[in-house]
Amino acid sequence: MPRWQRTYIVACTLVIAYSLGYLIVPYARIPHLYYYPHERVFRLGVRGVGSLPSGYVGLWLWALMCSLLATAAVVLLLRIREKPLSERALGLGLAWTVTSFLLAGCYTTWNNWP
Repeated sequence: MPRWQRTYIVACTLVIAYSLGYLIVPYARIPHLYYYPHERVFRLGVRGVGSLPSGYVGLWLWALMCSLLATAAVVLLLRIREKPLSERALGLGLAWTVTSFLLAGCYTTWNNWP
């Protein structure tokens, strides 16, 4: 497999896994880190009340962990494959990447709508 195809698939995997990891945490109500700026402390759990907790750091960390794990798995699987990928497989990678990015954007926009 050519090097550019490996890089392309790894980049697609990184974006897809990050987007889905960012989506799954609030949807499944998975506990994550919250930053309480007035108290200057991080806490793990579901969103609390008072003191304006910020959950973006926890969301980003979950998404980053998902993307790194998925990318590591794909890198290991691509080492086994020797044949180059077809144009259809490369197109599917791009389609999944764009779709996951749009889903994450639409879901986040819908949840933040006034």
